[in-house]
Amino acid sequence: MFDGYYPILIIIIIIIQYGGWKSRTNRELEELSKGENIVKWIKGQTISWLGHLERMEEDRIPKKIFTQELEGTRRRERPRKGWKEEVERGFQVLGVRRWRELVIDREKWRGIVRQAKAHSGL
Repeated sequence: MFDGYYPILIIIIIIIQYGGWKSRTNRELEELSKGENIVKWIKGQTISWLGHLERMEEDRIPKKIFTQELEGTRRRERPRKGWKEEVERGFQVLGVRRWRELVIDREKWRGIVRQAKAHSGL
């Protein structure tokens, strides 16, 4: 689902949670993540963050950035998919409709996050 985001997010996680940059083997990364699949964890955190953004007050900066439409033109090439488009594609794969309504009920939203973490096709 978030193909281009994995390497960056994994590096950020390592730097923030584990006190700095250090080359690590796959085994070390698995031990640090306590056996949890890092890709599934990132998918869950991404959807969880989307719910947080959607519930956020309109005057908050992250909400403004999320809802803002960019002006101007892009280079002439295949358009890159944005974060929003990738998350919404994930909802289609999960069969989640009207996610903006579901985000209000936190228990239902947590269920969607768990479903996304468990789904292997995202």
